[in-house]
Amino acid sequence: MSAGAPDPAASVRLAVELQLGRETVSLDDRLAEDLDADSFDLMNIAAVLEEDHGIFITEEAAGAVRTVGDLVALVTSLVGS
Repeated sequence: MSAGAPDPAASVRLAVELQLGRETVSLDDRLAEDLDADSFDLMNIAAVLEEDHGIFITEEAAGAVRTVGDLVALVTSLVGS
């Protein structure tokens, strides 16, 4: 991660909080079950993260994401590749 690049964990949490209207989220929160995220919410979160980090999140990778922590791990892995 370069000096000016956003921290993946912080930007994932912020994107989820803003999209879902939550004050805080934890890494263990399940996106659909705990945070009531629907496919439109997840698509918007992915778009924000792609723009912020200059990455591309495939449908397959996004489909494997269940928790905020999963999303952090995915974005971190894509930023590093």
